Amino acid sequence: MTSVYSGGLVYEYSEEDNKYGLTKIGADGKLTDKADFAVLKKQFKATPNPSGDGGYNSTGGASGCPKKSSTWDVDGDTLPAIPEAAKAVSSNITP
Repeated sequence: MTSVYSGGLVYEYSEEDNKYGLTKIGADGKLTDKADFAVLKKQFKATPNPSGDGGYNSTGGASGCPKKSSTWDVDGDTLPAIPEAAKAVSSNITP
């Protein structure tokens, strides 16, 4: 793992039919930067690179579940019970 931003932060690099993208590829194959390219470049420049290993598991295998906390309302790895209202709805579904 490396302490740099990945390209996964960008929705689309080149413009498609939906008009999203940081660049536009012309019919001649030439790239033209769109306005959002400059905005993203400015934001990356103003933001320090992340530090640390991001929780990389160097021993291999699955990582353990986090402990219950104020931001993680799960205790252990058992799935919670199905709420009664959901159980009633799902039992009345006919294929």
